[in-house]
Amino acid sequence: MAKTKKRDQREIKPKTGAGVMPSLTYKQQDLIFLAVFAILLLILLKPLALDDLSPQGVDVVGSLGQTHQILDYQKETGEAALWNPYIFCGMPQYHRKGPVTFSIDSLLHLFSKLLGSVFIFYLFAAFGCYALFRYLKMSPVISFLATIMFILLPHYKSLYIEGHMSKFRALMFLPWILLTFLYFLDKRNLLSAALFAIMFGAQIRTQHYQIVFYTALLIFAVGVYPMLRDLLEKKYQVFGKSALLLIAAITLGIIMSSQPLFLAKEYLPYSKRGKTTITLSDKNKQKKEVASSDGVQIEYATQWSTHPSELLTWFLPRFYGGMSGEKYTGKEVPQLKNRVIPGYWGHMPFTQSYEYIGVLSLLLAFIGIYAFRKDHFIRSLLFLSIFLILLSFGRHFLSFYGLFYDYLPFFNKFRAPVMSVTITSFIVTILAAYGLRYISELPTSRSIKENKPIMIIAGSFLVLGIIMLIAGQSFDFFNARDNYDPKVLEMIKTVRQDMFTQDLVRYFVLVVLAGAALLGYLYKKISFGVMVLTITLLSGYDLIEVQSRYHKKYLDVDRLEKQYFKKTTTDNFLLKDEKTFRIFPLGKMFGDNRWAYYHQTIGGYSAIKMYTVEEIITNNIYKGWEKQFPINYNILKMFNVKYLIAEQNFNHEKLRLVSQDTQEKLYTYLFLDRLNRGFFVGTYEVIIDEYDRLEMLNNPKFDPALTALLEEEPEAPFEEPDSSWVSVVSFNPNEISFKAFSDKQALFVISEMYYPPGWKAYIDDEAVTKIYKTNHAIQSIIFPAGEHEVALRFEPDSYYNNIRISYASTGILYITILLSLLYTYKGKLSDLLKRDKSKE
Repeated sequence: MAKTKKRDQREIKPKTGAGVMPSLTYKQQDLIFLAVFAILLLILLKPLALDDLSPQGVDVVGSLGQTHQILDYQKETGEAALWNPYIFCGMPQYHRKGPVTFSIDSLLHLFSKLLGSVFIFYLFAAFGCYALFRYLKMSPVISFLATIMFILLPHYKSLYIEGHMSKFRALMFLPWILLTFLYFLDKRNLLSAALFAIMFGAQIRTQHYQIVFYTALLIFAVGVYPMLRDLLEKKYQVFGKSALLLIAAITLGIIMSSQPLFLAKEYLPYSKRGKTTITLSDKNKQKKEVASSDGVQIEYATQWSTHPSELLTWFLPRFYGGMSGEKYTGKEVPQLKNRVIPGYWGHMPFTQSYEYIGVLSLLLAFIGIYAFRKDHFIRSLLFLSIFLILLSFGRHFLSFYGLFYDYLPFFNKFRAPVMSVTITSFIVTILAAYGLRYISELPTSRSIKENKPIMIIAGSFLVLGIIMLIAGQSFDFFNARDNYDPKVLEMIKTVRQDMFTQDLVRYFVLVVLAGAALLGYLYKKISFGVMVLTITLLSGYDLIEVQSRYHKKYLDVDRLEKQYFKKTTTDNFLLKDEKTFRIFPLGKMFGDNRWAYYHQTIGGYSAIKMYTVEEIITNNIYKGWEKQFPINYNILKMFNVKYLIAEQNFNHEKLRLVSQDTQEKLYTYLFLDRLNRGFFVGTYEVIIDEYDRLEMLNNPKFDPALTALLEEEPEAPFEEPDSSWVSVVSFNPNEISFKAFSDKQALFVISEMYYPPGWKAYIDDEAVTKIYKTNHAIQSIIFPAGEHEVALRFEPDSYYNNIRISYASTGILYITILLSLLYTYKGKLSDLLKRDKSKE
């Protein structure tokens, strides 16, 4: 294969970095800096890594409640729970299960058992980032500073604090993916392609597909020029081989991730993320929109969009007040000191994180852009950054965002356009490294004129600070969401202004000190080492100080679990009933996963719940026909609700008070018109239109105990039985079985959520060929006359098939890596033996 041309930026020979740890070799410096990363992260993450604590995030408690019973089932039986029957009347679990096949991410998860997932993935990312910069021919000290700027980005802390671990892990693979891809562009061989495939596949397996999409854009932006250059230079053989290797690498990386990737795709059409959920109140308007949309509505998808003015939060953390829950430490309003206030007043509904990149990172990045503006690698990163910024504008630049939402496959499944800033932040650290490298390579004797560009860039940051200062004088520090008492609101506005002023003062101090260090080096007043040390300390202080504004406590998860999920009088009462049933927690309790810890609930919280249950919650559950008590009994019946849990006492003919929890102030009511988990009906009505089905569920004349709403004509006739009974024989997350009798062929309705990719029904161990979607959300089968055993089993063929496919792809990749390394080692050994023989 013809030798490929090195990328432009690799042709620049860096200075040795004299004056920076001059008595140590680069290899020694590498080892020291890698050790420093480990020590620094251990210090910053001590509660997580050494004390075995977890952040007090709402997602931690929610996850415990949602998964407790299925994890218990897995421990007791050794069988994977592929369906979760404990929230929202059940929802698939198999597509969210971690990868079964062993790879690099599996190794990281093993190490996580010793020092925690956050620390291990952070350290993995730090090593990868440092290796990336060293591969780009940066000196150790420059690589160290740039890596610090990357790993200390405040946004990362918000992710693990709030429990968004899939996104956190996906971002920690970024440096390794870019490193292996650049290595591929240089080598164009099997080894480099396989290494890239392993890293990209591992990121896909984190299951955060929006970050995977942005990473794919990064790879495309970096790779498009080197690949096209081969065509322009008529290196057709090189291009052809490279293209085939790259296609094979991406394909094998995707196939390696087939479990869970393809399973997530399988679930998507049944998820609220994969379909525009309908609302009866907007029936006429939505009928037009839904016909052309199978994702989340664009208004919902773009709520968290970056307003152009919010780009200034990259420079000033509290330009718009910081986070929605911000702890105030100033002195202007003593009454609110050390209290959490609604700091954020920007254009998004709320925010749990800082999008701050770091003023010094940005300063060095602009120098890097200027210095390497003709370099194709830098240009690619710059153009991608601009594209991502425009994309992040979302609803504020809808004509641009809408192009991708409407025409790019799967793009309409994504939320939060602001999320693209995570890739932009990574790019900024790369550009910052190039800026520092440019400074290190400057001649020792330069005139004022030659230093002018750097002085202009540094001066521009001072000008930007002045502009923000002037703009701040006209801010009202208020938005339309601020519904507070006028006196309280005035205090909040004063606090926001005070925090803005504090950050502005901080901004000027950082810019002045960093600028002084730069000028000191340029005019030979201080050494390069002193300058880098100064910027490292300033940048470290800057980013760590912003990180420290997240004030959530760290808790012992085991202790938290015991305390938060301690059995109440209500729990004990419900657990005494050993029948199979669901509960209905009323009001604000509906969305609390705590109920799923011990029971089966029709509520809970999941951002990816099934769209059918979402539509019933929105349109039906509180749309009953009694004004004083608007609960829809039809929904309670078909969802096998036996008990209602309320925070108030009331009398109703369909409810009987059966338990009172004085400590928790809860009342438990037995629903007198309840239906079993399985029941017979003798009549049906075919309603194809989903709006009409939902409206029928709200009709007091409809009774799910008598009639089933189907979406197609049944394949066989049935009628209402004169004599029938049903009993549940066994129940677990993957199967429910019944014994049932009907004197006539009837429709047997099973109160489990309709999900054809997974559920299989059997009558006396004979597979049922047709399962009908019933009452918009659940399912039914035709039951022959007589006494029979019915089993409903969750057995998605795709789960097992994709595990086998994943094993095959992973095996190919690791065998390729092993054989390539053996071939390389054999070649080097052969050369060594030849040299020894020639000496003889």
